[in-house]
Amino acid sequence: MEKEAWVVDVSEKEVRLRYIRHSACQQCGACLVLGNSLGEQELVLPRDQLALAKGDRVVIGLKENSVLKASFLVYVLPLFFFLLGYLGGAQLGGLLIGEAWAETGGLLGGGLGLVLTYGGLNLYDRRLQKAGRYQPYIARVLERAHPE
Repeated sequence: MEKEAWVVDVSEKEVRLRYIRHSACQQCGACLVLGNSLGEQELVLPRDQLALAKGDRVVIGLKENSVLKASFLVYVLPLFFFLLGYLGGAQLGGLLIGEAWAETGGLLGGGLGLVLTYGGLNLYDRRLQKAGRYQPYIARVLERAHPE
């Protein structure tokens, strides 16, 4: 996935970019990694080897497999563990307390499955941020603000 952006600020260690997320773009969900609503969004990236200046027009990219993996982690994994927790909780509630409590046990098990999944995803997200994977990058410069 690629998106056009403009450099709004450059410091020693980072580059601040601004891009516009259009309503037609929201269908794939990849922009959720870059921002979470329509309209202008800002993104701060580590400065790379490109000599960028304020006003430059650039292309920011995100690897396609990153989008697929992130979608799987955020949408499929919690659903799977909710269902697994529900089934396990229903079985356990039915066996330990009685058949009347099977549904309550299922709801508690499903809730526990969701909480544990999102807690695990939060820890995994912190680790990924430190590693730098799944991060957008500046793919290329389209236009210089002040050509030399």
